[in-house]
Amino acid sequence: MKVAIQNKDGHLKVVDLNRRKAIRERCINCSGWHYSKIRNCKCIICPLHPYRSGNGKQDAKARGKAIREYCLWCSGGKHSEVTKCPAPDCPLYVFRKQRLDEPLNVELTMEKSHIEITYETY
Repeated sequence: MKVAIQNKDGHLKVVDLNRRKAIRERCINCSGWHYSKIRNCKCIICPLHPYRSGNGKQDAKARGKAIREYCLWCSGGKHSEVTKCPAPDCPLYVFRKQRLDEPLNVELTMEKSHIEITYETY
């Protein structure tokens, strides 16, 4: 599926992602685009840690569960915050609530976050 994610320069790029590639892109982003840091990642509490390389035989259900656990971890353990995630340029964004047995229909949008701040003058 085509998704807009953040690249190294901070701009959005459109890429074709599946769960394996989304985890890899998230790890690349987390490491500051240093591939050696991904290989040597010491953050073993991260739910994505076993899947960071994107290589080898991996269980698709376990990978989907790891994405959901990561999003919950990133949101401070609150399921309601996962739903309100303000980071649509995160590679995991479209998979954050998705189960493998549900169909995935995503429209490509390049919107800002769902939070809009308005200022009123008194």
